[in-house]
Amino acid sequence: MASTFKLVFAVLLLQLLDFCRGGKVGVDYGMDANNLPSPDQVSDLVKKHNIQYLRIYDSDPKVLKSLSNTDNELIVGVHNDDLSKFQFQSYVDSWVKNSILPYYPATKITDISVGVEVTDSPDAANLAVPAMRNVVSALKKVGLQDRIKVSTPLSFGVLSKSYPPSDGAFDGSHDNVLGPLLDFLEENQSPFMVNLYPFYAIGDSSLDAVLFKSPSSIFVDPNTGFSYKNIFDAQLDAVHFALAKRKSRSIPIIVTETGWPTRGSGRHRLAMASLDNDDDSYASIDNAQTYNTNLIRHVTDGSGTPARPDEELVVYIFSLFNENLKQGPETERNFGLFYPDMTSVYNLVFPGKGTGRSWCVASRQASNSALQNALDWACGPGKADCSALQPDQQCFEPNNLVSHASFAFNNYYQKNGLTDQACRFGGTGIVVYNDPSYGNCIYNVKSRDPNGRTWCVATSQASRSNLQNALDWACGPGKADCSEIQPNQRCFQPDTLLAHASFAFNNYYQKNGATDASCSFRGNAIKVDRDPSYGNCIYH
Repeated sequence: MASTFKLVFAVLLLQLLDFCRGGKVGVDYGMDANNLPSPDQVSDLVKKHNIQYLRIYDSDPKVLKSLSNTDNELIVGVHNDDLSKFQFQSYVDSWVKNSILPYYPATKITDISVGVEVTDSPDAANLAVPAMRNVVSALKKVGLQDRIKVSTPLSFGVLSKSYPPSDGAFDGSHDNVLGPLLDFLEENQSPFMVNLYPFYAIGDSSLDAVLFKSPSSIFVDPNTGFSYKNIFDAQLDAVHFALAKRKSRSIPIIVTETGWPTRGSGRHRLAMASLDNDDDSYASIDNAQTYNTNLIRHVTDGSGTPARPDEELVVYIFSLFNENLKQGPETERNFGLFYPDMTSVYNLVFPGKGTGRSWCVASRQASNSALQNALDWACGPGKADCSALQPDQQCFEPNNLVSHASFAFNNYYQKNGLTDQACRFGGTGIVVYNDPSYGNCIYNVKSRDPNGRTWCVATSQASRSNLQNALDWACGPGKADCSEIQPNQRCFQPDTLLAHASFAFNNYYQKNGATDASCSFRGNAIKVDRDPSYGNCIYH
């Protein structure tokens, strides 16, 4: 037994994921309500609060469209009630064609979660993995299987044992689901998705341990010697160890739900039978703010967990809004960060894009004469690319001095090292940390690509007629090489106007100096710094 444990423990330590330090914090976009703001309003809200990662529980086209050409990364969902339809490949092919392809890649769909906590639903349990295989098959047909990953979120209840974390093990009664699921995840290099709610462990632990407030260790795992200061890490490592005992290869984990209710009474459906605490007494705004604030700090500080100190944590907070139609006890309806009128339930600061990005814009306190002189210098001797500010170009409107100066200042700032000095402009420029881009006017930033590359793609905000005209020009007078988007060629699929225009626009852009002007196409294109290549279709 001891040798078996040592082998499992060695696997867990040696096969760490190749992730960067510093984690990602997203939010679940719960929509079980009849009083929520429009998707366009929500898109503005998440941008305002620097929320980059979102998860939705369906594939609402209005939501997908509202998040196009933003920096948001999105997990799209499939309801348990739809799993029976997903047993048929023809249906899933049609779903991918109609619900994913019209929006991707303008909307950054990264994952598809098929079902929710299916092990808690006998009707859904045996349908999930066959449905997931059909989704992957449909994605393969359009070359997106490596760009969009497929998984299913499970509850923490799939573990039969979680203390100490090194004894973490899956409940054997779920083997009919877990066996095929883990095989699928390993085959497709997909993440294991799990919902963790330390809130419901208060009966077994102190409130401080659950709220990330313990000043010292709350326990030491006797098998590993790892010291734990909070329950979240203990639960997550229990899942890590359970996975390691079942699979020789490490599987990444996404915590698809965690959170804290601000009010309510009654027990949650996930509460373990062993708990006898009155959990509603802990449901408060103060505790919710403390938990989520400390969670964000923990995820983003790059410390990982005791068993996985070098692994990036990926966590989604439940949920964006309070949901007045949610079934169950009152706590279920009060996990939201915002009220339906978009006012904050409590203040929570998100880390933004997590890249340390900054922009330079014009100060509204500067005089018109000082701004004009600075703008003239930036677009002249400063050699900023101001072509997008010309009439009929994407950043001409609003046609005012502050807006034009802001765009020019930022272009110069990005090209000259992002230093404070590069944003001086005689005291008329200021550095900001929220993206000032709007509509099709993109305030370029220093590329996140390790080689500093940028690409040009079509914007989904453009009309079909404008996109078609721009595509015809690029492949005709523009002399872009469009041979790869012909039938049976590598970039023909997905056979959509948006995808074909993106490939053609980028080809023209790369051949013509990769300048802002060569990615205009009359406002129908935008520059991006993430490689839009997929499958065998390479955006050179």
